[in-house]
Amino acid sequence: MVRSSELYTNPYARSAAPRFSLSPSRHDATSCAEICALLLTEDEIDTILGRSFAQGIRAVEENLRAHFPNNIYADLDYLATALLQEARGQADPPTYLETSFALTTDLFQLYGCNSPIHFRYAHDFLYGFDWVRWVQKMPNQRRNTGPFHRIFLHYLKGRANELLSLIADDDSTYPRLEPNRDRNPFLFSRGPSDETRLHQSLADDGLIPVKAWCTQSAPQCAYDYSALREERAQQLRIDHG
Repeated sequence: MVRSSELYTNPYARSAAPRFSLSPSRHDATSCAEICALLLTEDEIDTILGRSFAQGIRAVEENLRAHFPNNIYADLDYLATALLQEARGQADPPTYLETSFALTTDLFQLYGCNSPIHFRYAHDFLYGFDWVRWVQKMPNQRRNTGPFHRIFLHYLKGRANELLSLIADDDSTYPRLEPNRDRNPFLFSRGPSDETRLHQSLADDGLIPVKAWCTQSAPQCAYDYSALREERAQQLRIDHG
C-alpha cells in the first residue's frame, strides 16, 4: 500500500482512490504510475523529462478531482500519450511538456466547479466531443490538429474566457447559475445515472471520438459525434430532466 506521504514525494506513486474507465473491457482507469511505466522509455525515467511527465500527469489527475469532483470517467492514457509525443519533438521537451500540462490544468480550473462556467464533467474534453465540434467548424484546416494539441488547448482557454464574459452579462444561453447548480446546455440529462448509461452505450458501440483509455487511440472526427450522442440519448429515453 502507498503511504499518504509518498503521494507527495514520489511522482510515480499510485493514486490512493480509484478512477473509473469508459473502456468496455475494464472497470478502473489506468493509474498515473502505470501510465508512466507504459509511456516513458527506460532512458527517460530518471531524466528531467521523465520527472516532468510524472509530476505533470499527477497534477492533471489531482486538478481533475479538485475541479470536477463528480466526474465519473477519468481515462488519461491518450491525453498523456499525446502531450508526451508532442513534447518529444520540441527543442526543449521538458519545458514544453510542463507548459502543456499547466495549460490542461488551467482548463479544469476555468470550466470546473469553482468557476462560474461550472460544468459537472470533463468527459466532453477527455473523450473528444469538444474537439470534434471544433474540427467540424473548419474541417480542412483543423482535421490534422489532435484533441490535446497545444493549438486546441489554447482555443479552449480562449473560449472559456468568452463564456465567462457571457455569464457575467447573464446571457440567455449562458446565464448566471443559482448556487450549487451544474451547467447543462445539452438537450439531455447529465445526471450521474444517465451520464453513465449513455456513455457506456456509446463506448460499447464504438461511438466515442477519442478512446481516451488507450495509448494507441486514433481520434475520429469524420462523424458528428455530438449529434450521434443526442440520438442515442433519445433512444435511451434520456430527457433533459
